[in-house]
Amino acid sequence: MTASLSGVNYKGFTVQNLLAYVHERFGEDTARTAVESLLPELQPHADPRTTLAVGWVPVETYFGIIQHVVDRHFDGKPEGAHTVGYEVTLRDIHSIFKMVLRFTTPNMVLGMARRMWRSYCDQGELLHQEENGTGMLLLRHFTYQTPVALHEMAGGFRAYLECSSAKNPRVEIVTPDKDGTLRWRIVSG
Repeated sequence: MTASLSGVNYKGFTVQNLLAYVHERFGEDTARTAVESLLPELQPHADPRTTLAVGWVPVETYFGIIQHVVDRHFDGKPEGAHTVGYEVTLRDIHSIFKMVLRFTTPNMVLGMARRMWRSYCDQGELLHQEENGTGMLLLRHFTYQTPVALHEMAGGFRAYLECSSAKNPRVEIVTPDKDGTLRWRIVSG
């Protein structure tokens, strides 16, 4: 018997890029065992021979791989996923895009967040807003909520901000709203 899936999907290229990163950073053994640790029905989604880069795959595939890396290399602490999200995102930002981001302000990058999110995920609405003079990222209508996912996303957001003109950005996880909206506080300086 298998666990039910959340219904959230990421693009196949996110899993392919993650596995390439895991292989380079942690070695072939970790990449192999990460795939083997997935539920049997998720394993084909981690194989580039059976998954299109632009096709949708269950988000559990992506975060299952990260959970394995966190368990194996970060003593099971979800905060380790922040490092993974940060490093994977930096690795995936192409040099031209990175150059363009340097000429943008953090607010411009965060303003583009909504559009960028839809390139990666088929659920959720990512918004940037100001609360009490602090930048906030909100993710609404996203049903897959685990500590590893929250930390991985925080790391990815930090990487984008660092590629802008932000000075020493930090992304802090804030308690979700009562309606389940995920929240991250943007701190820089």
